[in-house]
Amino acid sequence: MSVVHGIAAKDPARLRPRVMIYGVGYYGMEAVRILVKKGWPIVAAVNRAGPKIGEDLGRLAGLNEDLGVVVQDCETADYATLDADIALVVQTERLSHNFAAYQRLLGAGINVICHGSESYFPQGADPDLAEKIDALAKRNAVTFTGTGIWDFSRIWAGLLIAGPCTELRSLTHRSLTNAELANERMMRAYGVDMTQAEFLEKVTKVPGKLGELYKGIPAHVMHALGFTIKNVTELREPVLSDQPMWCRTLNRFLEPGTSLGLRIVASVETVEGPTASAHIELRLLAEGESENMTWAVDGRPPSKIRIDRADGVHASAACMVNRIPDVIAAPPGIRLISQLGPLRPSLT
Repeated sequence: MSVVHGIAAKDPARLRPRVMIYGVGYYGMEAVRILVKKGWPIVAAVNRAGPKIGEDLGRLAGLNEDLGVVVQDCETADYATLDADIALVVQTERLSHNFAAYQRLLGAGINVICHGSESYFPQGADPDLAEKIDALAKRNAVTFTGTGIWDFSRIWAGLLIAGPCTELRSLTHRSLTNAELANERMMRAYGVDMTQAEFLEKVTKVPGKLGELYKGIPAHVMHALGFTIKNVTELREPVLSDQPMWCRTLNRFLEPGTSLGLRIVASVETVEGPTASAHIELRLLAEGESENMTWAVDGRPPSKIRIDRADGVHASAACMVNRIPDVIAAPPGIRLISQLGPLRPSLT
Protein backbone atom coordinates (compact mmCIF):
# COMPACT_ATOMS: atom_id res chain seq x y z
CA MET A 1 0.00 0.00 0.00
CA SER A 2 1.23 3.49 -0.87
CA VAL A 3 1.65 5.94 1.98
CA VAL A 4 3.41 8.63 -0.02
CA HIS A 5 0.41 10.96 0.22
CA GLY A 6 0.81 10.91 4.01
CA ILE A 7 3.56 11.60 6.50
CA ALA A 8 5.85 8.95 5.06
CA ALA A 9 6.24 11.08 1.95
CA LYS A 10 8.64 13.28 3.94
CA ASP A 11 10.90 10.35 4.79
CA PRO A 12 14.19 10.68 2.80
CA ALA A 13 14.26 6.92 2.40
CA ARG A 14 11.05 7.20 0.35
CA LEU A 15 12.28 9.84 -2.11
CA ARG A 16 12.83 7.07 -4.65
CA PRO A 17 9.31 5.76 -5.29
CA ARG A 18 8.71 2.04 -5.40
CA VAL A 19 7.34 1.23 -8.83
CA MET A 20 5.47 -1.74 -10.24
CA ILE A 21 4.86 -2.57 -13.89
CA TYR A 22 1.41 -3.70 -15.05
CA GLY A 23 1.96 -5.03 -18.58
CA VAL A 24 5.38 -6.17 -19.79
CA GLY A 25 5.24 -5.22 -23.47
CA TYR A 26 7.40 -2.75 -25.42
CA TYR A 27 6.50 0.36 -23.42
CA GLY A 28 6.61 -1.38 -20.07
CA MET A 29 10.04 -2.83 -20.78
CA GLU A 30 11.38 0.53 -21.91
CA ALA A 31 10.12 2.00 -18.63
CA VAL A 32 11.97 -0.77 -16.78
CA ARG A 33 15.22 0.14 -18.53
CA ILE A 34 14.76 3.81 -17.65
CA LEU A 35 13.93 3.04 -14.01
CA VAL A 36 16.92 0.72 -13.61
CA LYS A 37 19.25 3.37 -15.03
CA LYS A 38 17.83 5.92 -12.58
CA GLY A 39 18.21 3.52 -9.67
CA TRP A 40 14.52 3.63 -8.75
CA PRO A 41 13.33 0.35 -7.19
CA ILE A 42 10.97 -1.86 -9.17
CA VAL A 43 9.15 -3.98 -6.63
CA ALA A 44 6.72 -6.00 -8.76
CA ALA A 45 5.53 -6.78 -12.27
CA VAL A 46 2.33 -8.42 -13.48
CA ASN A 47 1.01 -9.46 -16.87
CA ARG A 48 -1.82 -11.45 -18.37
CA ALA A 49 -1.40 -15.23 -18.39
CA GLY A 50 1.17 -16.50 -20.88
CA PRO A 51 4.83 -17.37 -21.37
CA LYS A 52 6.14 -14.24 -19.60
CA ILE A 53 4.71 -15.34 -16.24
CA GLY A 54 7.52 -16.60 -14.00
CA GLU A 55 10.25 -14.83 -15.99
CA ASP A 56 12.63 -12.35 -14.37
CA LEU A 57 11.85 -8.77 -15.37
CA GLY A 58 15.49 -7.95 -16.06
CA ARG A 59 15.77 -10.70 -18.65
CA LEU A 60 12.53 -9.67 -20.34
CA ALA A 61 13.83 -6.09 -20.53
CA GLY A 62 17.03 -7.27 -22.22
CA LEU A 63 19.28 -6.20 -19.34
CA ASN A 64 21.26 -9.46 -19.33
CA GLU A 65 20.85 -9.67 -15.57
CA ASP A 66 18.20 -10.68 -13.09
CA LEU A 67 16.42 -7.92 -11.19
CA GLY A 68 14.92 -10.35 -8.72
CA VAL A 69 11.42 -9.33 -9.84
CA VAL A 70 9.45 -12.28 -11.21
CA VAL A 71 6.46 -11.50 -13.43
CA GLN A 72 3.22 -12.57 -11.75
CA ASP A 73 -0.19 -13.34 -13.23
CA CYS A 74 -2.30 -10.19 -12.97
CA GLU A 75 -5.36 -12.27 -12.10
CA THR A 76 -3.83 -14.01 -9.09
CA ALA A 77 -1.27 -11.54 -7.69
CA ASP A 78 -1.87 -10.31 -4.13
CA TYR A 79 -1.77 -6.55 -4.68
CA ALA A 80 -2.03 -5.73 -0.98
CA THR A 81 1.40 -7.29 -0.40
CA LEU A 82 3.29 -5.73 -3.33
CA ASP A 83 4.44 -2.67 -1.34
CA ALA A 84 4.36 -0.41 -4.42
CA ASP A 85 3.86 3.35 -4.32
CA ILE A 86 2.82 3.62 -7.95
CA ALA A 87 2.03 1.35 -10.90
CA LEU A 88 2.64 1.99 -14.59
CA VAL A 89 -0.30 0.41 -16.43
CA VAL A 90 0.57 -0.42 -20.02
CA GLN A 91 -2.28 -2.49 -21.42
CA THR A 92 -4.93 -1.17 -23.81
CA GLU A 93 -6.20 2.23 -24.93
CA ARG A 94 -9.69 1.81 -23.43
CA LEU A 95 -10.73 2.62 -19.87
CA SER A 96 -13.29 -0.18 -19.91
CA HIS A 97 -10.69 -2.79 -20.89
CA ASN A 98 -8.29 -1.56 -18.20
CA PHE A 99 -10.84 -1.10 -15.44
CA ALA A 100 -10.12 -4.41 -13.71
CA ALA A 101 -6.47 -3.35 -13.41
CA TYR A 102 -7.49 0.01 -11.95
CA GLN A 103 -9.71 -1.71 -9.40
CA ARG A 104 -6.92 -4.02 -8.27
CA LEU A 105 -4.34 -1.26 -7.97
CA LEU A 106 -6.37 1.65 -6.63
CA GLY A 107 -8.18 -0.73 -4.30
CA ALA A 108 -4.82 -1.75 -2.85
CA GLY A 109 -3.82 1.87 -2.28
CA ILE A 110 -1.42 2.07 -5.24
CA ASN A 111 -1.20 5.24 -7.36
CA VAL A 112 -1.75 4.65 -11.08
CA ILE A 113 -0.17 6.10 -14.20
CA CYS A 114 -1.89 4.68 -17.28
CA HIS A 115 -0.53 4.73 -20.81
CA GLY A 116 -3.94 4.23 -22.46
CA SER A 117 -5.24 7.02 -24.70
CA GLU A 118 -8.60 7.34 -22.94
CA SER A 119 -6.88 7.74 -19.58
CA TYR A 120 -5.57 11.21 -20.54
CA PHE A 121 -9.10 12.62 -20.31
CA PRO A 122 -11.36 10.01 -18.68
CA GLN A 123 -14.20 12.48 -18.16
CA GLY A 124 -14.43 13.01 -21.90
CA ALA A 125 -13.98 9.37 -22.90
CA ASP A 126 -16.40 7.69 -20.48
CA PRO A 127 -17.92 9.98 -17.83
CA ASP A 128 -19.62 7.18 -15.87
CA LEU A 129 -16.47 5.07 -15.65
CA ALA A 130 -14.39 8.16 -14.86
CA GLU A 131 -16.65 8.85 -11.89
CA LYS A 132 -16.07 5.31 -10.60
CA ILE A 133 -12.29 5.60 -11.04
CA ASP A 134 -12.23 8.98 -9.30
CA ALA A 135 -14.29 7.70 -6.37
CA LEU A 136 -12.15 4.57 -6.00
CA ALA A 137 -8.93 6.59 -6.03
CA LYS A 138 -10.23 9.10 -3.49
CA ARG A 139 -11.55 6.35 -1.24
CA ASN A 140 -8.06 4.85 -1.08
CA ALA A 141 -6.19 8.19 -0.95
CA VAL A 142 -4.31 7.64 -4.22
CA THR A 143 -4.10 9.32 -7.61
CA PHE A 144 -4.92 8.25 -11.18
CA THR A 145 -3.31 9.97 -14.19
CA GLY A 146 -2.99 9.13 -17.88
CA THR A 147 0.17 10.04 -19.76
CA GLY A 148 2.59 9.05 -22.49
CA ILE A 149 3.97 10.68 -25.60
CA TRP A 150 0.83 12.78 -26.05
CA ASP A 151 1.72 14.62 -22.82
CA PHE A 152 4.19 17.04 -24.38
CA SER A 153 3.55 16.53 -28.09
CA ARG A 154 -0.22 16.89 -28.23
CA ILE A 155 -1.79 18.12 -24.97
CA TRP A 156 0.73 20.54 -23.50
CA ALA A 157 1.80 21.83 -26.92
CA GLY A 158 -1.80 22.94 -27.49
CA LEU A 159 -2.08 24.53 -24.07
CA LEU A 160 1.18 26.45 -24.37
CA ILE A 161 0.45 27.91 -27.79
CA ALA A 162 -2.92 29.20 -26.59
CA GLY A 163 -1.38 30.81 -23.52
CA PRO A 164 -0.47 34.20 -25.03
CA CYS A 165 -3.86 34.70 -26.70
CA THR A 166 -6.00 37.73 -25.95
CA GLU A 167 -8.42 36.61 -28.67
CA LEU A 168 -9.10 32.98 -29.58
CA ARG A 169 -11.38 31.80 -32.35
CA SER A 170 -10.03 28.31 -32.95
CA LEU A 171 -7.18 25.87 -32.37
CA THR A 172 -6.13 23.39 -35.06
CA HIS A 173 -4.01 20.31 -34.42
CA ARG A 174 -2.47 18.27 -37.25
CA SER A 175 -0.25 15.22 -37.06
CA LEU A 176 1.38 12.70 -39.35
CA THR A 177 2.37 9.29 -37.97
CA ASN A 178 4.32 6.65 -39.88
CA ALA A 179 2.19 3.50 -39.89
CA GLU A 180 5.22 1.38 -40.76
CA LEU A 181 6.79 2.03 -37.36
CA ALA A 182 4.03 -0.15 -35.93
CA ASN A 183 3.78 -3.91 -36.34
CA GLU A 184 1.65 -5.50 -39.04
CA ARG A 185 -1.27 -6.00 -36.63
CA MET A 186 -1.39 -2.30 -35.80
CA MET A 187 -1.03 -1.39 -39.47
CA ARG A 188 -4.27 -3.28 -40.05
CA ALA A 189 -5.86 -1.25 -37.25
CA TYR A 190 -4.83 1.84 -39.22
CA GLY A 191 -6.60 0.38 -42.26
CA VAL A 192 -3.42 -0.12 -44.30
CA ASP A 193 -3.93 -2.43 -47.31
CA MET A 194 -7.72 -2.46 -46.99
CA THR A 195 -10.09 -1.95 -49.90
CA GLN A 196 -12.32 1.07 -49.53
CA ALA A 197 -15.32 -1.20 -48.88
CA GLU A 198 -13.42 -3.11 -46.18
CA PHE A 199 -12.28 0.16 -44.59
CA LEU A 200 -15.87 1.39 -44.46
CA GLU A 201 -17.05 -1.71 -42.61
CA LYS A 202 -14.07 -2.23 -40.28
CA VAL A 203 -12.86 1.31 -39.51
CA THR A 204 -15.40 3.97 -40.49
CA LYS A 205 -18.55 2.34 -39.15
CA VAL A 206 -17.10 0.87 -35.94
CA PRO A 207 -14.58 2.32 -33.47
CA GLY A 208 -12.16 -0.61 -33.77
CA LYS A 209 -8.84 -0.16 -31.97
CA LEU A 210 -8.40 3.56 -32.65
CA GLY A 211 -11.83 5.09 -33.19
CA GLU A 212 -13.02 7.71 -30.70
CA LEU A 213 -9.55 8.00 -29.13
CA TYR A 214 -8.08 11.05 -30.85
CA LYS A 215 -11.10 13.27 -30.28
CA GLY A 216 -9.93 13.39 -26.68
CA ILE A 217 -6.97 15.56 -27.68
CA PRO A 218 -8.79 18.77 -28.70
CA ALA A 219 -11.47 18.11 -26.07
CA HIS A 220 -8.85 17.83 -23.31
CA VAL A 221 -7.07 20.99 -24.45
CA MET A 222 -10.25 23.08 -24.61
CA HIS A 223 -11.41 21.73 -21.24
CA ALA A 224 -8.04 22.61 -19.71
CA LEU A 225 -8.24 26.12 -21.17
CA GLY A 226 -11.45 26.65 -19.23
CA PHE A 227 -14.03 26.25 -21.98
CA THR A 228 -17.29 24.33 -21.58
CA ILE A 229 -17.47 21.48 -24.09
CA LYS A 230 -20.77 21.50 -26.02
CA ASN A 231 -20.19 18.92 -28.75
CA VAL A 232 -17.42 16.58 -29.91
CA THR A 233 -17.47 14.67 -33.21
CA GLU A 234 -15.07 12.36 -35.01
CA LEU A 235 -14.89 11.25 -38.65
CA ARG A 236 -12.71 8.39 -39.91
CA GLU A 237 -11.76 7.95 -43.57
CA PRO A 238 -9.10 6.15 -45.63
CA VAL A 239 -6.02 7.91 -46.99
CA LEU A 240 -5.84 7.14 -50.71
CA SER A 241 -3.41 7.72 -53.58
CA ASP A 242 -3.75 7.56 -57.35
CA GLN A 243 -0.22 6.15 -57.56
CA PRO A 244 1.18 2.79 -56.37
CA MET A 245 2.82 3.10 -52.93
CA TRP A 246 5.61 0.86 -51.69
CA CYS A 247 5.04 -0.72 -48.27
CA ARG A 248 8.31 -1.84 -46.72
CA THR A 249 6.61 -3.90 -44.02
CA LEU A 250 4.53 -5.89 -46.51
CA ASN A 251 7.37 -5.88 -49.07
CA ARG A 252 5.11 -4.95 -51.97
CA PHE A 253 3.34 -2.08 -53.68
CA LEU A 254 -0.18 -1.10 -52.66
CA GLU A 255 -2.28 -0.43 -55.73
CA PRO A 256 -3.99 2.93 -56.35
CA GLY A 257 -7.28 3.14 -54.48
CA THR A 258 -6.07 0.84 -51.69
CA SER A 259 -6.06 2.41 -48.23
CA LEU A 260 -2.66 3.71 -47.14
CA GLY A 261 -3.90 4.35 -43.63
CA LEU A 262 -6.34 6.29 -41.51
CA ARG A 263 -7.37 9.94 -41.42
CA ILE A 264 -9.25 11.10 -38.32
CA VAL A 265 -10.95 14.50 -38.13
CA ALA A 266 -12.17 15.46 -34.67
CA SER A 267 -14.08 18.67 -33.97
CA VAL A 268 -14.93 20.37 -30.68
CA GLU A 269 -17.53 23.08 -30.10
CA THR A 270 -17.73 25.06 -26.87
CA VAL A 271 -20.52 26.97 -25.18
CA GLU A 272 -18.34 30.09 -25.17
CA GLY A 273 -17.77 29.97 -28.96
CA PRO A 274 -14.12 29.05 -29.67
CA THR A 275 -13.63 25.73 -31.45
CA ALA A 276 -10.85 23.18 -31.84
CA SER A 277 -10.12 20.46 -34.36
CA ALA A 278 -7.63 17.64 -34.81
CA HIS A 279 -6.59 16.24 -38.18
CA ILE A 280 -4.72 12.99 -37.54
CA GLU A 281 -3.13 10.85 -40.25
CA LEU A 282 -1.67 7.42 -39.44
CA ARG A 283 -0.44 6.10 -42.77
CA LEU A 284 2.39 5.11 -45.05
CA LEU A 285 4.69 8.05 -45.67
CA ALA A 286 5.80 9.20 -49.09
CA GLU A 287 9.46 9.78 -49.80
CA GLY A 288 10.67 12.89 -47.99
CA GLU A 289 7.86 12.91 -45.41
CA SER A 290 8.52 12.52 -41.68
CA GLU A 291 6.46 12.25 -38.53
CA ASN A 292 5.40 15.62 -37.17
CA MET A 293 2.60 17.42 -35.42
CA THR A 294 1.52 21.04 -35.30
CA TRP A 295 -0.81 23.30 -33.39
CA ALA A 296 -2.03 26.55 -34.94
CA VAL A 297 -3.99 29.39 -33.35
CA ASP A 298 -6.61 31.46 -35.12
CA GLY A 299 -6.63 34.40 -32.79
CA ARG A 300 -4.43 37.16 -31.49
CA PRO A 301 -1.56 36.61 -31.63
CA PRO A 302 -1.73 34.01 -34.42
CA SER A 303 0.86 31.34 -33.67
CA LYS A 304 2.00 27.94 -34.87
CA ILE A 305 4.17 25.30 -33.23
CA ARG A 306 5.62 22.14 -34.79
CA ILE A 307 7.04 19.10 -33.02
CA ASP A 308 9.11 16.48 -34.81
CA ARG A 309 9.07 13.32 -32.71
CA ALA A 310 11.69 10.59 -32.69
CA ASP A 311 12.22 7.41 -30.66
CA GLY A 312 8.54 7.16 -29.81
CA VAL A 313 8.75 4.12 -27.52
CA HIS A 314 11.39 5.75 -25.33
CA ALA A 315 9.54 9.07 -25.32
CA SER A 316 6.29 7.40 -24.24
CA ALA A 317 7.96 5.44 -21.45
CA ALA A 318 9.98 8.47 -20.33
CA CYS A 319 6.82 10.56 -20.04
CA MET A 320 5.36 7.94 -17.71
CA VAL A 321 8.49 7.78 -15.57
CA ASN A 322 8.99 11.55 -15.45
CA ARG A 323 5.39 12.06 -14.33
CA ILE A 324 5.81 9.77 -11.30
CA PRO A 325 6.84 12.57 -8.87
CA ASP A 326 3.94 14.77 -10.05
CA VAL A 327 1.37 12.02 -9.62
CA ILE A 328 2.62 10.97 -6.20
CA ALA A 329 2.50 14.60 -5.03
CA ALA A 330 -0.98 15.26 -6.48
CA PRO A 331 -4.21 15.12 -4.45
CA PRO A 332 -6.17 11.86 -4.58
CA GLY A 333 -8.59 11.17 -7.43
CA ILE A 334 -8.28 11.58 -11.18
CA ARG A 335 -5.70 14.25 -11.99
CA LEU A 336 -5.20 15.28 -15.61
CA ILE A 337 -1.73 16.08 -16.91
CA SER A 338 -3.11 19.52 -17.72
CA GLN A 339 -3.54 20.00 -13.95
CA LEU A 340 0.01 18.89 -13.13
CA GLY A 341 1.96 21.50 -15.07
CA PRO A 342 4.28 20.96 -18.04
CA LEU A 343 6.36 17.80 -18.03
CA ARG A 344 9.82 18.25 -16.53
CA PRO A 345 12.93 16.10 -17.02
CA SER A 346 13.73 13.66 -14.26
CA LEU A 347 17.49 13.26 -14.37
CA THR A 348 18.15 11.52 -11.05
